Amino acid sequence: MTQFQFFFLEFSAIYILLAWAIYLPFRANQPYFGPFYTMCLGAYFATYSTINWGWPFWLTLIGAVAFCLLFSLIPAFKLAALGGFPMLIATMALFFIVQTAARNMQILGGRHGLFGIPPLPPYILLGITYGFVLIIGFCVYRLDHSHIGRALDAVLFDQHVAATLGINMAKLSIHLQLISSAIGALAGVLYANTFGGVFHEAFGFPLILYGMTIVIFGGMYTMWGIIIAAPVLWGVTQVLPEALKAFSIIIYGALLIVMLLLRPSGIIDRKMARAVSGGSRALLKRVIGS
Repeated sequence: MTQFQFFFLEFSAIYILLAWAIYLPFRANQPYFGPFYTMCLGAYFATYSTINWGWPFWLTLIGAVAFCLLFSLIPAFKLAALGGFPMLIATMALFFIVQTAARNMQILGGRHGLFGIPPLPPYILLGITYGFVLIIGFCVYRLDHSHIGRALDAVLFDQHVAATLGINMAKLSIHLQLISSAIGALAGVLYANTFGGVFHEAFGFPLILYGMTIVIFGGMYTMWGIIIAAPVLWGVTQVLPEALKAFSIIIYGALLIVMLLLRPSGIIDRKMARAVSGGSRALLKRVIGS
């Protein structure tokens, strides 16, 4: 396996996890940017605990997720009451606070970053990463098709109607924020172990733009488009000529605007997902029957 193939497969999976973390609150019409700053926190926690405390991979993973859950729990109750645009502004502000703190704290490497994580063998790291993609994907799928998913559909249709049905929007929002933050922390730990460390520039505005482009390009209200969008968008910028790579943020921004204007439901919407699912089941029955 070449280095390019390894990074392509690894980062495609990491960004799928990040996009699913963004997607979950979107199901309830909540633009929650918590996964971006918990990804940053998770990456720094994993790097620092490995280098300075000698923690093994699995312990850093558990510690990072627990730390990010605690960090996200503190503002979650207030954010659940705000909802919508105030939640967007508050979580974006938290993201830039975390990034600025990481850039200026010498204990975290400051502007030079923090490196020194012993590398895991590529096949083992890929196995761990894609194992988490399968586990998280299964959990998101089950959530989408559970009574919680139906509650999210009701909230998406009309929050006031959902309230009359007995859906506790504040409680639902807190749970979504915590799940989303935990997945973001997981993506951060995997990111740090892929690079062998972390640097603050990896968690700037381009990360927000890239993550949002994956979700909106793939489809905001179905998990399946993300699986296609993440590797496609990551791969396109990697094969661009060097002279054009500097304009990748412009490419993502333009694509984001075009999708919002022309196809806000994304390349795969729920209707298409149901059609593909129905066709697959019919084909499977025909194969089994024959």
